[in-house]
Amino acid sequence: MKILIAEYAVGGGGGNSKNKNKNKGASLLREGKAMLSTLKNGFERQGYEVVYPEAEADFEAAVDKLSKESDAGIVIAPDDQLYALTKLVESNTVNLGCPVEFVKICTDKLLTSKVLSEEGIPVPGIVSMDEVEKNEEQRYVSKPRYGCAAESIFILNGEKDHETLSLYNNNNSPDHNHIIMDFIEGDDVSSSIIAGKSSILPLTINKQFIKEEGGRLRYKGGLIPYSIGDEAEGRIMRISKKVVTMLHGEGYVGIDFILGADGKAYVVDVNPRPTTSIVGIAEVLNYDVVDLIFRAKFGTLPSVEEVKTEGRFVFNLT
Repeated sequence: MKILIAEYAVGGGGGNSKNKNKNKGASLLREGKAMLSTLKNGFERQGYEVVYPEAEADFEAAVDKLSKESDAGIVIAPDDQLYALTKLVESNTVNLGCPVEFVKICTDKLLTSKVLSEEGIPVPGIVSMDEVEKNEEQRYVSKPRYGCAAESIFILNGEKDHETLSLYNNNNSPDHNHIIMDFIEGDDVSSSIIAGKSSILPLTINKQFIKEEGGRLRYKGGLIPYSIGDEAEGRIMRISKKVVTMLHGEGYVGIDFILGADGKAYVVDVNPRPTTSIVGIAEVLNYDVVDLIFRAKFGTLPSVEEVKTEGRFVFNLT
């Protein structure tokens, strides 16, 4: 059986000339290589042949070709590329990742926030630029509507520097590619889960190292697993299951949260693809995470009681 791993940074996207920030490009490439290696090694342990694009001038064309030659495939790519690439793989072979319609919703941060809010799931509030300017002491977050890895996320407090100003139109509102949200003070964590057709399996709670640098928020790595106490962990996993169930998700899903000082767990992002945390999960879980991805698609997932972690894994981006 031949498996395609379509990892965007290694496949060609990481060296794209559009990426003007070399440091950001290097960190994304490092994450991409780590996720690719984890999945590749896992599939090969299961006895499968693995193929993947590498340094391709036309990544999409390479994915199209390789997916037609493969028995199954999985995509790891930025939000603005993930839907189209998942749709391509799903049309050519068996998609081991999240379903394309789930991807379509979750890669749009504005749409995801609205859908979750309507279902009573806590999310940071969406605000206008006018509100930001009226509340100079209040902090807000400006982020791309489609993006990943804390990419181009700014802290706003009523003062618009030149770089941030370029994101907005003459009406002082975000353009269609950016949104402004309330800044929630708290602990940055994520949940990793695998959803099958009839059950959802929680894997780990992960600490996210998010640092503020020069008015931006940057992802610096993580700790897997991360202890937050039984009550908070139960709350996060209940919300995670609800999100995946209501949006009809399947496969590996990573959900970013902020544990607020008010005791709420706010959903910040829903990532319909393998995330960097999978690298650590593969090291601490008593099940092969690739086997679980296969079982989610073709078989039955183990019970929650059967899945355990041992040890800790730290992923640092410096």
